[in-house]
Amino acid sequence: MNPNEVKEYTDPLDRLIADYPSVFKDMDQNTAYGLPSGWYVLVDKLCSDLAILLDEEHKNVQENPLEPLFTVLQVKEKFVGLRFYYRVNTENEKLYHEIGKLVDKAEEDSYKTCEITGKPGTPCRSGMYYHTFCEEIRIANHFNLVKNGNT
Repeated sequence: MNPNEVKEYTDPLDRLIADYPSVFKDMDQNTAYGLPSGWYVLVDKLCSDLAILLDEEHKNVQENPLEPLFTVLQVKEKFVGLRFYYRVNTENEKLYHEIGKLVDKAEEDSYKTCEITGKPGTPCRSGMYYHTFCEEIRIANHFNLVKNGNT
């Protein structure tokens, strides 16, 4: 993915919605979302992996349109980390756990990835504002490192 391509969209998630229809097809169109551009690669990888699982499951199970197999509820930054809220409607325990592991990994990785640049980052704060920034962005914006929940 060329980073310039992401800029064509209002929010980087708009590009992912277009690229991964099996992941986002049942997302409520009124859902508010805000994906920091630095986490685009994390969520792109997550969506790619989810699409493989969901496409395979759709081959094996006929989906009920009233109760979709997978629904993205919200994607955003919260408490310095990625939040990818979703609902899975399946009796396939293996699929349910695999999806959970993929989402957990992306959310965990966001705490180590600058939400602006995508470079390695750490949680930091300035006053009441918390973000995950790389060293360059942290210093430029006068944020302090967060250690064990404190500055």
